[in-house]
Amino acid sequence: MLKATAEKDKILSAMSKAHSIVDKKTIMNIINNVLLYSKNGELYIEATDLEISFRTHIPVNIIEEGSLTVSARKFYEIVKEIPYPELLIEEIQNNWLKVSVGDKAEYIIAGLPSDDFPVFGNFPSEGLMEIQSSALSSLIERTIFSVSYDERKYALSGILTEIIPAGDGNQGRFILRMVSSDGHRLNLAEKEIEIPSAETTEKQEAIIPRKGASELKRLAEDSEKIFLKKDEKFLYASTENAQLIIRLIDGTFPDYNAIIPAEKKRFIEFSRQVVLGALKRISIVTTDPSFKGVKASINGDFMEIESIEKKTGQGQELVKIKYSGEPFEVAFNARYLIDVLQIMKSEDVEFIINDEDSPCVVKGEEDPGFTALIMPMSLEDE
Repeated sequence: MLKATAEKDKILSAMSKAHSIVDKKTIMNIINNVLLYSKNGELYIEATDLEISFRTHIPVNIIEEGSLTVSARKFYEIVKEIPYPELLIEEIQNNWLKVSVGDKAEYIIAGLPSDDFPVFGNFPSEGLMEIQSSALSSLIERTIFSVSYDERKYALSGILTEIIPAGDGNQGRFILRMVSSDGHRLNLAEKEIEIPSAETTEKQEAIIPRKGASELKRLAEDSEKIFLKKDEKFLYASTENAQLIIRLIDGTFPDYNAIIPAEKKRFIEFSRQVVLGALKRISIVTTDPSFKGVKASINGDFMEIESIEKKTGQGQELVKIKYSGEPFEVAFNARYLIDVLQIMKSEDVEFIINDEDSPCVVKGEEDPGFTALIMPMSLEDE
């Protein structure tokens, strides 16, 4: 039966990732658990929600070989709260797990047999592409918040991920592009990267579900490099000591190129921090958290932003901008623009509004490869 001593920090680091995979709403007790087993002098930890599977391993001192499953939440929280640097984990009768620190502390968690735990999928050993983790993590951060939560929009419930040959004649240079949309807004982020291990120069694409993208980002943040491969159903990702298998979305993502305006007829420039602050303050007076409609009136060097819903309060601010053109008005969901401005780095932002029916486009010089689109709201009732 499993028995080993381990450093708390190593178990905690592994369990923080495994714990987030587990489906908290499932009625299947076995996948509320993590699988623990020993192999080659290391402790392996696996977790799955049947759509995403995660496996990692950490160095421990194996006293006895064995395997069992225990509650992911309970094991994680106990290890997190134990104030000692080393602990003993020990399987006892009926697949229960004892976590102890000498005679100072002892905790026992009910478990289930390891034979009932879903088998980790066959992970490919060849053909994985080496990608810079920071690039992948950054692109996910800039697109994940505009993924649709509407179950009817199945193809939009993930991030379209494309790996495109750079077309500059340099072998191994690609564009890594991610696109997401909920039907009311769209984010596109891309970065030129080097993939020295690429076996093909053909364009590759996949739709990664929201939760899978979030876990992929967590995995990437712990390593300088990440290795990826996809087949028709799954994305495989690995680092030095962890593996992730994500079931891809089987659908067709809309043609995002047809949505992005090709021309720039009318635009303003403003300070990102100034407008972000104004939108946050004005949004406070709106009672409905899902609707943060604001109207922006642009006239010369100033833009007046005011709340649309005024039943329980109202707010308005005048901010300085750069604009040369006829006065106009546009309305949009402030929450969408707040989300975009919060993840941008540019001090000054370009806001393109060609007409009242075209998407508003947000860009910035210090955010190369990033484009955000926000659909305007109707002003007919104003």
